[in-house]
Amino acid sequence: MNRYFFDVAAKTYVQYDYKGRDFERPDQARELAELIALDVECIDGDGWVGMEVQVRNIGGETLSPSRSAIRH
Repeated sequence: MNRYFFDVAAKTYVQYDYKGRDFERPDQARELAELIALDVECIDGDGWVGMEVQVRNIGGETLSPSRSAIRH
């Protein structure tokens, strides 16, 4: 299992995920990032336009491609 962190990023700030979640495969982490982006968009779409969910591993490396944009 590998631990992945899901940070919600805007142009001027990032909301860091300090807990993370464990997955066996990187594609599972990418799928969760897409779900997080959809969930945030449903809750407050207009306030989150242009933000993205960045997936990072325990070493801080960003998965590629890993960003799920929040669009409206």
